[in-house]
Amino acid sequence: MKTQYRQLIEKTRVVSSHPGIRKYFFNTGWMFLEKILRIIAGLFVGAYVARYLGPSRYGLLNYAISLVTLLSVVGDLGMESILVRELIRHEDKRQRILGTAFALKLCAGLLVFICLIVLAQVTTADPLTKKMIYIIAGGTVFETLRVIEYFFQSKVWSKYLVWSQIAALATVSLCRIALVQREASLEWFAVTYSLDFMIVAIGSVIFFVKSGHRFSDWKFDLPIARNLLIDVWPLIFASVAVSVYMKIDQVMVKWMLGDEANGYYGVAVRLSEMWNFIPVAISASLFPAIVSSKNASETLYMNRLQWLYDLMVFISVSIAIPMTFLSGFAVKIIFGEDFVPAGNLTSIYIWSSVFVFVGVANSKWIFTENLQKFRMYSYVVAALINILLNLVLIPKLGLVGGAIATLIAYAYAYYFSLLLRKKTRPAFLQFSRALNLWSLPGRLIKGFSTFNKTD
Repeated sequence: MKTQYRQLIEKTRVVSSHPGIRKYFFNTGWMFLEKILRIIAGLFVGAYVARYLGPSRYGLLNYAISLVTLLSVVGDLGMESILVRELIRHEDKRQRILGTAFALKLCAGLLVFICLIVLAQVTTADPLTKKMIYIIAGGTVFETLRVIEYFFQSKVWSKYLVWSQIAALATVSLCRIALVQREASLEWFAVTYSLDFMIVAIGSVIFFVKSGHRFSDWKFDLPIARNLLIDVWPLIFASVAVSVYMKIDQVMVKWMLGDEANGYYGVAVRLSEMWNFIPVAISASLFPAIVSSKNASETLYMNRLQWLYDLMVFISVSIAIPMTFLSGFAVKIIFGEDFVPAGNLTSIYIWSSVFVFVGVANSKWIFTENLQKFRMYSYVVAALINILLNLVLIPKLGLVGGAIATLIAYAYAYYFSLLLRKKTRPAFLQFSRALNLWSLPGRLIKGFSTFNKTD
């Protein structure tokens, strides 16, 4: 154990002096900063709001957010990784890529907004619920400007985006505290979600311009639009499927068990999913290094992926084990006695993070290998699994049934589906190897140096 510890210290010292690794991990650090602050705000400000609203009203707010999320992902067109990849590979076409992506996202965003208005009319007769859906849906229009975020990712400049997000987080958190103090009505809390989108968008625009770039340089290019749509159309369906199997349980709990039950379920989801920023931040920062290594060496490319999978399993299991035993206590302390039933749900739901963590990392491999159609099919099947299991398990097991259904859907989408095709089986084997916890620390130490090698 002491030898491994000394090896880890030495590897850390050597690797930390390498300019490439410093660039990637400092970029990750900026992303972690915002997400950690968001976790803190979510725990304290979010819990403060939940205590004020109570399970029923909190459940209704959670339902409106979930319903909007089901469709809003279409507005993103699933192009994050595709766009980052293209900006890295074709820097000479950057202005045309950005301009084309913006136009596509604008059209998609407006279409989604209209669909959400129609969906609100069809799914509920309650005026308050409709109003909240309209308000939150309005904020998603600002997501069009996320193309700037993808540009920052391609340049490993996450600090600009983080500053915008921190400004939005601080403003929105203060607004929510003020709303509780003034005993505001429920729809005002929905307004804060739209406000968050707006501030991030404005901040991104400011930093984009201040860094010496101009929107007037953006150009729409029909061939690029055609190529982007060819690449992303499977991801559009995949994004909808992901949204369904991630959010449909909350919608179905509301429909089948009511607002109060959905309030408990929403707390369990919040405590479990608040950690999901970790794989997103790490993978986004290391994606350029992983993509570039493929051109240099297939072995280096696969070794970097394996190390990333190992890291994701290590972090997710380190979170899931204590949360399993402490979730009841955590819910009682943070959210209060009214939300105690959420404790048992959290101890089950938290294990989905193991599949989410590795799945996010594996998505980079999926995109690099142009296996978007496979991912789309796996997400669609996972969504169907989640819906069917919810229909069977929620009436029999209540909220626990919803948590179990979601866990199984995640396991299929990110792990077992990889076994079904010959081309994806290497990823299944890498995931399986990462789940070998006994040798995990040694592999992490040994594989740490792969990001110190020249691409």
